[in-house]
Amino acid sequence: MAIDSEAAQASPLVVAEAARSEEAITVAVTGDIDISTSPRLRSELFELLADGPGVAVIDMTGVGFCDSSGLSVLVQLNRHCQESGIDLSFAPSKVVHRAIELTGLLPTLKVAGA
Repeated sequence: MAIDSEAAQASPLVVAEAARSEEAITVAVTGDIDISTSPRLRSELFELLADGPGVAVIDMTGVGFCDSSGLSVLVQLNRHCQESGIDLSFAPSKVVHRAIELTGLLPTLKVAGA
């Protein structure tokens, strides 16, 4: 049986500031989040939220895959934001929403449409 190596390749992770005002920031995350990309995701998200905006939205509608290491980053970010007084919410793709749902994190993470 042949394996289609192109289909099996992960989409590169991109974390970018999508919008910012004095009080709020929206960060767009696209690509795949796994054990190899989650450290960069954590680093970049924490850096973008370092100045403590009042409101932060993490737009993950462009994420095609998220494993447990990615969910761990979301939980860590959520805890950091709670401690810093940042109102954090996530706009997940269907894949990310399903992962959050299956792992029982819906009560913990503020998810749009949940």
